[in-house]
Amino acid sequence: MFSNDPGGANTIIPLISPLKEKGFDVRLFGRNSALEKYAKAKLLALDVNEYIDDIKPDAVEEFLVRESPDFIITGTSASDNTEKYLWQSAERLNTPSFAIMDQWLNYGIRFSRYTTSEIAKYKEDRMHPYLPSKILVMDDYARQEAVNEGLEPSRIIVTGQPYFETLLNEKINLSTERLNELRLSIGKEEDIIITFASEPVSKDYESIGSDHYWGFTEKTVFKELIEAAKIVSHECKRRLIVVLKLHPREDIDGYKKLIAPLKGEKVNIVIEKGVASSCDLILLSDLVIGMSSMFLIEAVILHKPVLSVLIGLCRENPFVLERKGILKSIIDRGELVTRLREVIVDNRQSKCEFDFIKNPVSNVILHMEKYLCQN
Repeated sequence: MFSNDPGGANTIIPLISPLKEKGFDVRLFGRNSALEKYAKAKLLALDVNEYIDDIKPDAVEEFLVRESPDFIITGTSASDNTEKYLWQSAERLNTPSFAIMDQWLNYGIRFSRYTTSEIAKYKEDRMHPYLPSKILVMDDYARQEAVNEGLEPSRIIVTGQPYFETLLNEKINLSTERLNELRLSIGKEEDIIITFASEPVSKDYESIGSDHYWGFTEKTVFKELIEAAKIVSHECKRRLIVVLKLHPREDIDGYKKLIAPLKGEKVNIVIEKGVASSCDLILLSDLVIGMSSMFLIEAVILHKPVLSVLIGLCRENPFVLERKGILKSIIDRGELVTRLREVIVDNRQSKCEFDFIKNPVSNVILHMEKYLCQN
């Protein structure tokens, strides 16, 4: 098993214990921020960089020859080529491979010769030379979007997203005492906690000009949020605390200059330092705000009020719940102020329902075993 980024790690971590319980010998490899996810999950994992000197096709194939796995399961990073070379080598070696998608976004580029920073090149060359035996997706909607991007229908299996199962289990196991303890570590009991889920938009689209590509970056949206919160704070008797949740591929340096002048008397900004899990942070929040992050979908699943803010958007909306007609994104500051006022001042916490496929872990393993038996 291998993943490179946090989303990929989240999809394969839930499979590890069930696979071991069924008698499979699991070798867990990772790279970059996936290793941090494994460590937080208290899993014994191997850094693939210690086994492959240079991530290139020949070196990856030599690695697989040495490991000689019977089956390969990976994430689908859009910013790294390791998984792509694993699928390519596996096909040459007649080793079956599954790749699990974690998000309703960037379907085709994950199987192309390009990364997200080269999306303009991908739009000119929509070929998919790197393919696993099967691509596992979240639902029928994802399957159709993937097919629309040119992926082969016969290669796609709908299994559900394994991390959603983990999320619901975490909610069941989280005690009220632990939740209160976490809230008090951020602010006072009476404070309103708003969590902002950042994404590395600037980093991922730097080479093509992230402002120009989407019309916004994580920082422009964060600034819009704080300015809107300041307006609403004058109508609210309680202090607002905006918790900045960085994506694992971000660092605080990019926000430092932005944060200092934005703080106000009734709006405080707190940087989440990784003490709380995603589930913990969502459950202790009164409101979750972001752009198109999976974190927003997780918050919807956990029945928290959610706002998708895409002020400046100049192309097709990347937020799947907008595309599905479930939750409309906010695209101007006036609407953001109105929606914040509804939640914070009027306490109108409208929540939306998001149906997702249940038992995804069992579904993935069932398809894996079927594939092994057939081949």
